[in-house]
Amino acid sequence: MMTLPCDPLSDLPGVPIPHVDQVGPDVDIWWWAYSPDTDWSRVSVALVPDDRARAANFHFEKDARAFMAGRYLQRSVLSLYTAVPMADLNIVSGLHGKPALAGQSDAIAFNLSNAEGFAAFAISRDAVALGIDVEALTTVIEPETSSLFCSAAESEMLSVLRGPARQSRLLSYWTLKESYLKARGTGLTVAPEQLNIRLDRGTNAIRMDKVPSGDDALWHHRLFLAPSSRLIAVSAQSQKEELLFHQRELD
Repeated sequence: MMTLPCDPLSDLPGVPIPHVDQVGPDVDIWWWAYSPDTDWSRVSVALVPDDRARAANFHFEKDARAFMAGRYLQRSVLSLYTAVPMADLNIVSGLHGKPALAGQSDAIAFNLSNAEGFAAFAISRDAVALGIDVEALTTVIEPETSSLFCSAAESEMLSVLRGPARQSRLLSYWTLKESYLKARGTGLTVAPEQLNIRLDRGTNAIRMDKVPSGDDALWHHRLFLAPSSRLIAVSAQSQKEELLFHQRELD
C-alpha cells in the first residue's frame, strides 16, 4: 500500500451541501467517481450544445465520457454556488485556457481535473487563484520524466527512496506542481524544475520555494488521498492566512 507524505482526504470534514447565501470563504473539493454504468443520457442532456459537440469529436468513448463527466461536475457545482441554471452559465477560457465565469472572474475561483473514472473540482469565493490536479495512485512516472520537472533538491530526496516510497513522493511532486501551475493559469511560462517542494510529514505542511515574483498573496497547498485510489493536489492563493478545505461527493 502506498504511504503518502501528507494527510488523506478522509480526514477532511464532509459538510452538508450549502445554500447559495451560505457559501463561505473555504475551499470546497467536489469529486465524482463515474463509470460506464453512469446514466450518460442524463449527463449529456444537462450539458450545453458546445460541450456535447466536443464530446462527439473524441475518438474513444472513454475519453468522451471523461470530458462529459468533467463538464457535468463543473456546471453542476457552479450552478449550485451561483444560483444560475447549468445551461445559462457562461464559462469562458482565459489567455492560457484557464476557465472562468464571464463577469465573475474576481468573485469566484474554480478549477477542474480528471483522471479516468474520477473527476475533481475545486471552488472558492476567497481564493484569487485556484488549481487542482488528480492522478491515479497507479500512475507510474519514469525516471527520465522526473528529471524534467524535479528540482535538484527534490531529485536528491528521491535518490535515497526506493519502491512505493519513491513513487509516492514523485507523484506528490507531480500533482502539486500541476495544481500550482494550473492555479497561476500561465501555462508553462514557469519551468516546473525551478519550483522546489518541501513536504513535512510531521506537520503535514507543504511549502513551495522559488515561486515567481508577484505572488504576494499566501499560497496554500494541500495533498489528499481520495476515494477510488486517487491522489488530489490543490493550490490556492489567498490573502487569508488560513483556509479551510472541505470535501463533497456529487450524488
